[in-house]
Amino acid sequence: MELKDVIIKRRTIRDFSDKPINQEIIKKALRDGLKAPSYNHLKQWDFILVKDHNIRMDLTQTEKMTEEITDGLRLAFANHEALAQEMYLDAIPKQKRMILTAPELLVIIYKPKTQIIESKRVYDLNCLASVWCCIENILLSLAEEDIFGVTFIPQNTSAIKEVFNIPQELEIAAIIPFGYKAPDAKIIPQQEIALESRLHINNW
Repeated sequence: MELKDVIIKRRTIRDFSDKPINQEIIKKALRDGLKAPSYNHLKQWDFILVKDHNIRMDLTQTEKMTEEITDGLRLAFANHEALAQEMYLDAIPKQKRMILTAPELLVIIYKPKTQIIESKRVYDLNCLASVWCCIENILLSLAEEDIFGVTFIPQNTSAIKEVFNIPQELEIAAIIPFGYKAPDAKIIPQQEIALESRLHINNW
């Protein structure tokens, strides 16, 4: 499959089938992730595959997860554009379920040059930009095998570090539930953008 086909195929999916995933496919995706460029060439990234249901349950307890569309949730996104509003109202109530039921759950960890809370310059976030190159490589590699996921960005990372015994000097970039797409999976469309409307030559 050509790269352009994988890029077109890549989707965010929150509804998964229970079809198991060959572990060699996962290892290949992680190796592809490790081929991404890093700001210091050291690729200081680690991965946790979470198989244990009890650990997944502990993970869902690290922050409040709304499991239904409430009036408060609708109000919170009332001023967003329609497409973004649709996405959030679909995504947020599925957070707990997808962490507990996705065939696979991956935690991406990286070593920051500066702790996020102490960052003062864009330069301080080079390590964060690098790990997201790794994440996209992983998701593209999985998409090539018709496996899709979603990047969940946790808020209470200190609590998650306790769950997994992650050293405090490291950071959590994302939690990624992934699997084969459920037959009735909801796919929120992406905004179509004409390149000409975003391409600037020499100045704005």
